[in-house]
Amino acid sequence: MKKLLSLVLALVLVLSLGACTYPDETKAPTQAPAPTQGQTQSPGTQNPQESNSAASGFEYKMIPWLSEYDQYRYDGEFNVLYLVCTTLAEYFPNSYAVWDPILTEAGIHMDLQGPPEYSDNSLISTLESALASQTYDVILLYPITPQAITPLLDDIWNTYHVPVVAYAFDSPTGCGHYYMGTSYYQAGVVLGHSIVDYVNKNKAYFDTLDTIPFVVYKNSAGAEQYKRIQGAMSVLEADGRFTLIEEYEANGESICMAQTETVLNLHPEVEVILTQIDNDVTGTYAAVTSGAFTCSDYLSIWGYDATGAVCALMSEGGVDGYAQGSSFIDHYQAGQALVEFLPIVVGAAKQNVLIDFPKEQFDYLDTLLANYYLTVTPENVSKYYTPK
Repeated sequence: MKKLLSLVLALVLVLSLGACTYPDETKAPTQAPAPTQGQTQSPGTQNPQESNSAASGFEYKMIPWLSEYDQYRYDGEFNVLYLVCTTLAEYFPNSYAVWDPILTEAGIHMDLQGPPEYSDNSLISTLESALASQTYDVILLYPITPQAITPLLDDIWNTYHVPVVAYAFDSPTGCGHYYMGTSYYQAGVVLGHSIVDYVNKNKAYFDTLDTIPFVVYKNSAGAEQYKRIQGAMSVLEADGRFTLIEEYEANGESICMAQTETVLNLHPEVEVILTQIDNDVTGTYAAVTSGAFTCSDYLSIWGYDATGAVCALMSEGGVDGYAQGSSFIDHYQAGQALVEFLPIVVGAAKQNVLIDFPKEQFDYLDTLLANYYLTVTPENVSKYYTPK
């Protein structure tokens, strides 16, 4: 039998996994007024991949066309506040832990902070206090409700000349002076290909099946996160070997545990469980490994954000385990992009300029982080997770 995970191990994991609160990214409006950018300046545009040479000698690798704006690059040390919706969501302290040494080496000092309460008012109060302290040269922001920030942007610029860079949000959300956006759909596409890769690695088994049944755990209220599900399903549909049993409303550790118990009772033939966030994976895993249900030895569970809890399951279960993959924006690549981008917008701000990027470049920034998606799997988890 391929997988022999004990009931004791499963119970220990359930008890050790703390609940993780994930931000609700569904409140972003489809359209929001763009903030007035005060004094703006644009040197023009060229193909994003044409050149990365710069007069300063800095080499732009992640965003090559930033070499056009090298005259703004600030070479001195400066401070950035990584202000997030909640530090309880594991993604944020994980990303900070990777970024901090990368940024420090470049003379960029970053602080991570979240609001005392998970509310727009609490986050705005934290933002206003940070600005009033005159400690920070730039704010890297992951808000709760993007449109709550939009009315503040003009005053932030006019009063403090501190730019707000929205992280993982795009321009239609209206929550920043600049954007380092992403594509949730592309995250799903990356995970979908990883699922196909897993099936191909176990071809001898899956070739014995007429079809590969899978289920989806979704949160309809999480419209942005659901795009990740859609991206993955598009790959599975195109592959032709997969059959969707059902999309279930299931979100969160305890709910997904209960839902998995129901699924395994009704559909013990299921081979793939596709979830919307990693917090769904831990509950799903607990039910699968409880020993109370019959399931396929090749059943695989998939999620997003590469949290420590799920990486631990992959590390312990290995290639024969049930937790097989979690896609996320690679912190290392994102950190290198920050090293290129932040000194440009800080230097421009010190010259009283908000850069008005041409549309081609603006659009590029809107989905920039989608270029850095990858799937953490049992094969590569040691690069992203160190057992405690």
